[in-house]
Amino acid sequence: MTQTRSKKESLVSEMKDLFEKASILVFVNFHGLSVVKQRKLRKELRKIGSKYKVVKKTLLKRAFEALGLKNSPSFEGEIGIVSGYQDVIVPPQVISKFIRENKELKIVGGLYENNFVDAGVIGRLSAIPSREILLSQLAFMLSQPVAGLARALNEIGKTLEKK
Repeated sequence: MTQTRSKKESLVSEMKDLFEKASILVFVNFHGLSVVKQRKLRKELRKIGSKYKVVKKTLLKRAFEALGLKNSPSFEGEIGIVSGYQDVIVPPQVISKFIRENKELKIVGGLYENNFVDAGVIGRLSAIPSREILLSQLAFMLSQPVAGLARALNEIGKTLEKK
């Protein structure tokens, strides 16, 4: 299906706006992914406030150029963009979980802090625990010196009682 020039320009403009608003973009190759599984992915991403959009590589390259992003990577296969708007680690986590269940999807890179990153960086971002888990780990670490002191004082008290 051919698209008119004005339609292509509006798509490039739409992608440019998407890139400017998003805190993280993850590029995925969805070759072989069924429509049913794509709907499931979109539903999972909507739950966290993210979007999934299938794009043409030529229009994607034009959007990169419109933003002034140099050295854009060349992608192989069909490309979809997952855009995250709040937390930068949640979209990669959802995608990584989806990939474990559906092998057809593959992360090919991303755009993080206006820099192109490879799939490895996106994978490392997905391995970071959620904010709540990090806060509970911090609280645990901060409470341990006080708890250790309390145990030591308790043991001292026990030895003084025995004498």
